[in-house]
Amino acid sequence: MNRPLLCSGPAASLRRERWGFLFSGSELAMSDTPWQPRGFTAAVHLNDLRAVADLTQARDGLTQLVIAGQAFPAARLLGIALFSTVDAAGAAPLENYVRGADLVVAYEPSGRQAVRVDALWRAIAPAAADVFLAAVDLVVSVRTDVLDSRPELPVQSTVPAGEVLQLQGLDPVAWTALALPSAAALTIGPGRGTGCVLFRLPGCDLTYVEMVHPADFQYDELRRDECGGQTVQIAHRLFRTSLEKGVILRARVRGIFLKRQGDTQCAAECYAAFAGADPPLGT
Repeated sequence: MNRPLLCSGPAASLRRERWGFLFSGSELAMSDTPWQPRGFTAAVHLNDLRAVADLTQARDGLTQLVIAGQAFPAARLLGIALFSTVDAAGAAPLENYVRGADLVVAYEPSGRQAVRVDALWRAIAPAAADVFLAAVDLVVSVRTDVLDSRPELPVQSTVPAGEVLQLQGLDPVAWTALALPSAAALTIGPGRGTGCVLFRLPGCDLTYVEMVHPADFQYDELRRDECGGQTVQIAHRLFRTSLEKGVILRARVRGIFLKRQGDTQCAAECYAAFAGADPPLGT
């Protein structure tokens, strides 16, 4: 993968190590990776970020979130809703390994779609000049051995949030507050702004921003939970096209943690850098 940029005063480059190891079914440790694997789970410890990924529950993504010493037990970040009952059944992935800052997982084809899903979660530490606290990229790839299939799937997060804002364009001041009903989803697509949504976390001075690369942005669905509205779920609908045998489709989603002060300016800069990044070459 080429080196996409993250935000700072000047944007900082993404750093990547090029060596890794398998950990399926066993416990290994490596000093130069933020991921600590244990069986089919992997904990990430990266500066201010702590979280856990249970690879048998792809739809949950990163859980047990702690950022800058603040715990968010209700958070579920950058999960993948697979095509069948694999999530509910808790099936082990086909393959999984850690490679430097990357956690790479493959889920075998199942159900009528017969689509293989490859996921790469990348933990990103800020450089000295950066103003973000931590970031996580998710690159999702789909492929199939059948002649034609429909690979649409959502990448989803559940975020404790008070105010929710959507970036309307590359102008750092062009943000719109989203009024989210609890009973129905609010749908946003390219005609209603970008796939960059800002969540101001309650009870602290932290902000979480989640963004879809504009080349991959189809539409998002957002809704508050029905029991008090303390969390917001965002689902990015990806791959809304047919998939032919021998073709690989990829999409990129990024989550960034910021301090509250100046969060909209920094988030807009991060999105602009992300939008201008080179496409990934593979997982």
